[in-house]
Amino acid sequence: MRKGVYIIATLLFLLFAGLSFAAPNMEDGLWEITSTIDMPGMPSRSFTNTSCLTKEKAVPQTTDSSCTLKDVKTQGDTVTWTVVCKEATSKGRVTYARTTMEGAFETTVKSEGQPMTIKSIMKGKRIGPCNK
Repeated sequence: MRKGVYIIATLLFLLFAGLSFAAPNMEDGLWEITSTIDMPGMPSRSFTNTSCLTKEKAVPQTTDSSCTLKDVKTQGDTVTWTVVCKEATSKGRVTYARTTMEGAFETTVKSEGQPMTIKSIMKGKRIGPCNK
């Protein structure tokens, strides 16, 4: 069950994609993003992925359609959102500073019938141009 919760948290991180918002202070290009997931009763886990980001699509994208993105707001260089899935809800934020980004999200899931909150921290940096 815990492995499934990690998968849900990872999908929610990737799902906050496809947002339409005012352009944050960031450079288009290939970004390396590391997420650290802190789940109660488990050691923290980190994973790193790369994604081609632009001002128009400033977050990693996924094709998962089983969740709904809501309450997307942009203020300055910070974007906040809520993602609602069948078995989980996630609230997050990300802030850009030209070639770096930092963010966090909190996911609530039911594990063995009990609500559990998973906290995640994201850090990213631009590592070069996108591969075409």
